[in-house]
Amino acid sequence: QQSYPIWMMVIVPRIAAVSCLSTTPFIYGIRHEGNLRAELLLSDPDTVIQDFLERRADIALIPFTAMPLLADARTVTEYCVGGVAAEREALLASDDPLVGIWKEQCGELPFAFAVWVAHADTDADTIEALQYALTYGLERGYEAMMEAAPELDPLRACEVLSGFDYIFDNEKNQALQQFWDSGIKVAPRANPG
Repeated sequence: QQSYPIWMMVIVPRIAAVSCLSTTPFIYGIRHEGNLRAELLLSDPDTVIQDFLERRADIALIPFTAMPLLADARTVTEYCVGGVAAEREALLASDDPLVGIWKEQCGELPFAFAVWVAHADTDADTIEALQYALTYGLERGYEAMMEAAPELDPLRACEVLSGFDYIFDNEKNQALQQFWDSGIKVAPRANPG
């Protein structure tokens, strides 16, 4: 067996995300677009946060509430998981106190519920490859839904995807800044195991 010097070894980035319908196009792109070699870590939101905090993940799709906890994190890519108007109104009608704070602190701005972040030392080429992979997945959203949930009616798949807005624009960034500037502190739940 041939051994290689350390400088010749390729470091594969680790990307953490929650596996759910809203992230299906992203996961599809990471798995299928040929230029990004990465290890995909799929789990629940709290584990995604912990994986990023403990540097088991180089890049993560983080719930917006956790961003202030991440000292060396920087927002990367032009994508997020956001809600379009109809979905947002349903969320704002919720009894969840945190949802009430979105409405109170952010007014009528569109909102990003999860954003892509990377550690400050993450390679720029990796970030660029991630951007291409996410674009690839979003451009093939229907195929992504059919692969992830083949039992889903094709019309329902399109309806599900239309409930999300994936572009992280200035308005969503402004809404997040208003939320974070409000001083509300949110910490990930402790892992009981």
